[in-house]
Amino acid sequence: MTKALKILVAIIAVLFTLNAINWIVDPAAAAAGLGMPLLEGVGRSSQIGDMTAFFLTLSSCLFIALISGNRLWFYPPIMLVGIAAVVRTLSWLLHDAAFAVDMIAVEVILASLFLFASRKLSEE
Repeated sequence: MTKALKILVAIIAVLFTLNAINWIVDPAAAAAGLGMPLLEGVGRSSQIGDMTAFFLTLSSCLFIALISGNRLWFYPPIMLVGIAAVVRTLSWLLHDAAFAVDMIAVEVILASLFLFASRKLSEE
């Protein structure tokens, strides 16, 4: 069970890394994959920089957690995806955004998985 959990978290970390790289090499495709247009000017700089930082932070923290065995490294990814789910819901409630139930569900599942991994993998 522990080995399978580590492999699952590592695969997710690799996918986050690939997503970050995609924001650098093909930001239009990366934006489209998240249902957003690629912005212009300073907005594009912020969009590419912020999204790359988001996904690289997620993957880096997950890899550090797996390598070090220190459960604290799971907390930033839990917070990042958990807060994203909350703010997506708030954007629907307060700002007439589409209710992105599929994205919210993935974020809640990932936050839960990382919380479970932080507890299970630190028991070793």
